Amino acid sequence: MGRGELTFDAVDDLVAAHARGKLARVPAGTAFAPSSVGPLIELSFEASTGRYGPLIESRWLDPVTQADLRSALRGTENVWLDGTQRRGFLRTVFDPLQARDDPARTQFLMAARKSAEAVGFAAATAQSLAAAIREIESNVHEHSGKAATGIIVFQAQSSDFEFVVADGGVGILATLRETPEFKHLSDHGRALHAALQEGVSRYGRSADHGNGFRDLFRGLADLNADLRFRSGDHALTISGRPDLRQAVLAQKAPFQGFLASVRCHQPAPSGAMH
Repeated sequence: MGRGELTFDAVDDLVAAHARGKLARVPAGTAFAPSSVGPLIELSFEASTGRYGPLIESRWLDPVTQADLRSALRGTENVWLDGTQRRGFLRTVFDPLQARDDPARTQFLMAARKSAEAVGFAAATAQSLAAAIREIESNVHEHSGKAATGIIVFQAQSSDFEFVVADGGVGILATLRETPEFKHLSDHGRALHAALQEGVSRYGRSADHGNGFRDLFRGLADLNADLRFRSGDHALTISGRPDLRQAVLAQKAPFQGFLASVRCHQPAPSGAMH
């Protein structure tokens, strides 16, 4: 590890070292800048329920990058937007069973959509991204068992838009094993891959559930994107055009709950030089 951007590879190393009790000393000249929100939020779930994990205070992270976001994560706010409204988070304390919608949630999703448009994404694409966020968030309420631990984060900068939906719930494997159809699953990686397929949920394939990731893949069909999903001791990643056939599974340090991180790259204008 060394000085540079906080990537998911760096998160994997930091989390594994922390789990082994080997993260006490920070080598001189080492500090990671958490410019992207995906790795930062995954790191915040280490040894925590996502509110503010111990590694966010680590000297492995530089103290300046995302300082305002990190301060808000440390606090008690359930909704936070920066001054430009191009970054923000929403905790999933909204109960969809009590009301059809929530004003703060609606405002947050609107800000996410507008921020995607502001960095160059077409209006229809921005709307699809906001819809995908909402659908994945619904999974937190419906399947995690601990909806109050959930968080949605978005960030728009340059020609990129990224969002993260994460929770500290029971995880994908335990959720799918609730139905006899998936009772045979015993591996977090296989459960993670299955959960991203259309119609798969703890209700079984015959129920009208498990379509949130279908909407995600459809909304990203014409974009280049980096996707990372975490649950249990596996990560599933897809780079380029979102296609589950291109997914790569890898064993990692255990992650409590579920995390979906999506970073979309605005296509270059037609005829642009490469």
